[in-house]
Amino acid sequence: MMSSLGFSIGPSLAKHAYDSGSNPLGVMTVRFTIASLIMLILRQIILRKEPLPTLKIILEMFAIGALGITTVSFAYFLAIESIDTGLAIVLWYCNPLIVVLMSWIFLKKRPTRSIAISLVFTMVGIFVTVGQFKSGSNRAIALIMFSAFMFSVYLLTVSRALKKVHLLTGVTFINIGAALGYWLICLVLPFGLTVKYPSNTLSWLLITAFSVFGTVVPFLFSYAGMKRVGPSMLAVITTLEPVLAITMGIIFLNESLTIQKVIGAALVIGALVLLSILDRHDEVQIAHQ
Repeated sequence: MMSSLGFSIGPSLAKHAYDSGSNPLGVMTVRFTIASLIMLILRQIILRKEPLPTLKIILEMFAIGALGITTVSFAYFLAIESIDTGLAIVLWYCNPLIVVLMSWIFLKKRPTRSIAISLVFTMVGIFVTVGQFKSGSNRAIALIMFSAFMFSVYLLTVSRALKKVHLLTGVTFINIGAALGYWLICLVLPFGLTVKYPSNTLSWLLITAFSVFGTVVPFLFSYAGMKRVGPSMLAVITTLEPVLAITMGIIFLNESLTIQKVIGAALVIGALVLLSILDRHDEVQIAHQ
């Protein structure tokens, strides 16, 4: 729950940093740079007796961070520059649907009828949510869907890569890779992108808070929680994130709460809980076979 709270407060901090003179590229570059330095220090303290992974594995983690986390986070935080954070997070949570479809297409893992039903509820919730977007938000919707798609690709690749190292080590080097990915974008500035780094005390404080409380802390809580309750229960609990994100948007960004937003979020979150419960049920059945 603390992990979900940390991740859900990030968009509010980011939007306030935008208003203080930075832009998405500047905010995210500084965010992941600060977070990577903190996580590297914590990794050395917590796992001081564990040797560093091989150079090949480190480079693999860097690549996953640069190609995965950088792309996912930049597309999402570029989108919330122009739309409500609550709507964005509900729409983004269609990624389990994308994971199931990709597993069906590429891994020939056909979804069960129960999972198919839960995915139908997810789709209905997404359509209800999309109906809340203002005209002219097509670019933002496309960015969020692209972010969700890339996160699904990231999930299908990172789980295998993290088996090679301690989880904290892997997450640390993936974050460093994300920071390197952002610095590369800043150097090249493709597609006419511009970068505005924090230029005043307020923006630095906001981005530092984002790095600590919206990145490092939730990653560590997520890591600690997974050790205690397992990945399936973690997946159920983290469905709190859209609810918390909507709440944060209402409290800190004066975003509106509508009946359609509530219905859309309820359908998506309910479907995610059902998916997680079904996955856990399958794991228990397999364990007893």
